[in-house]
Amino acid sequence: MLQSLGLATLIFLSAQWVTYKSVEGRFQIEAPATLTPRIQQISTAVGLVEYYTYFHDAQSDSTGSFLYLVSTCVYPEGAFHSDSLDLLDDFFMATIEQSAMSVSGEVVFTDQIRYDNYPGRFWRTHYNGGRTVMKTKCYLVNDRFYSVQVAVDADYSLHPDIDRFFDSFRIISEP
Repeated sequence: MLQSLGLATLIFLSAQWVTYKSVEGRFQIEAPATLTPRIQQISTAVGLVEYYTYFHDAQSDSTGSFLYLVSTCVYPEGAFHSDSLDLLDDFFMATIEQSAMSVSGEVVFTDQIRYDNYPGRFWRTHYNGGRTVMKTKCYLVNDRFYSVQVAVDADYSLHPDIDRFFDSFRIISEP
């Protein structure tokens, strides 16, 4: 299945950032380097889903350590009813809780956000004894879930590259 991830393309930008485009993931984003794809099958309440992760682990003496991630998966059609706000709230809360548990961290901030007309959440997690911060934006677009994350040394949690990464995320339509 990893061979199918080869449909990603790169467009080089100034300042060594690239635009990474994933046809399977239906997104594009600017990152400081090529993102490495990985696919997993995960068990969910609605069945087994393929979970795609694209990441870049960057370390620099001058700006600390950054981990850039984009994840996406497609849930079975109809798994989320657009008129069920309680279901969406429960889904996002479970997602936030699971994210924090995966790094043994503490969620210190959450907010509702949107991508166009689609619901989403933004949250900030502190972990590693407060030395590391993970910022996450996630969206549910019909039955497709997107998560955009940056994990960084706490001293660099306001670095402008984080906003550049988040702000460049775009959902693209099917080919």
